[in-house]
Amino acid sequence: MDCITFENNINNNNNHHKNNNNKNNNNNNNNNQSQIINKTVEFVKEEINSYNDPSHDYNHIERVWKLAKHIAEKENYVDPNNSERPTELLELAALLHDVKDHKYLKKGEDENTCSNTIISFLTSNNYPLESAQKIAIIVSQISFKNELGNSSTTQLLIESKIVQDADRLDAIGAIGIARCFSFGAIKNRPFYGEGTMKLMNSDFKTVDMSQEQYKKQTSPTIDHFYEKLFKLQSLLKTETGKAMGIQRHQFMIDFIKQFNNELTNE
Repeated sequence: MDCITFENNINNNNNHHKNNNNKNNNNNNNNNQSQIINKTVEFVKEEINSYNDPSHDYNHIERVWKLAKHIAEKENYVDPNNSERPTELLELAALLHDVKDHKYLKKGEDENTCSNTIISFLTSNNYPLESAQKIAIIVSQISFKNELGNSSTTQLLIESKIVQDADRLDAIGAIGIARCFSFGAIKNRPFYGEGTMKLMNSDFKTVDMSQEQYKKQTSPTIDHFYEKLFKLQSLLKTETGKAMGIQRHQFMIDFIKQFNNELTNE
């Protein structure tokens, strides 16, 4: 998921807008926040349905949501600013993480559309402006593309690490394989091509790519394992995510070995 990072704009908030939001939220906090998850689920279902892609459908959103809650529990995560619902902000980020994904933007939309849509939806439902902005930042930080060429992860929010791990875990293992072939089918890409055999005989050496190269790649489905999927285990951030990634990563290796064996009649 790609959503433009805009941390530098947070300090430029309109104070009048912020104060009005705070007043509304003080009066309506209990009523609105108890409903915001359900409202977000319905909003996301409507948004995601337009993608017409089983690899990025609501089932994917729901799995990431559940994985994020699981990782948060194991990592003892709580939002210090919301003792009543300590995982609500994290859950909203997980639910909203694929809204206006760059792969499905329509004419006239750009990467700013993601942040704007998230903030507009949440604040229109009386969710605090600062929290809505933080959720947009979390979403902007979880992208694989944005991590290419950027080895520093110290600036990532803890919520970003958790949601990112949840999203990446759903991209590997058995479900990850199914999603990979599903996306390839949607894009009318072949299973393998001229360079695929060389990759499968490379002892699982991954392919280095820049952000721009990754955005423009149209390679066969099997090649995507070497361009992205085999990299994800080493990019998991939480201890829980790392532990969960081991078996899923090995499953992909075994799959590619079997695929190669069948392709070469061995």
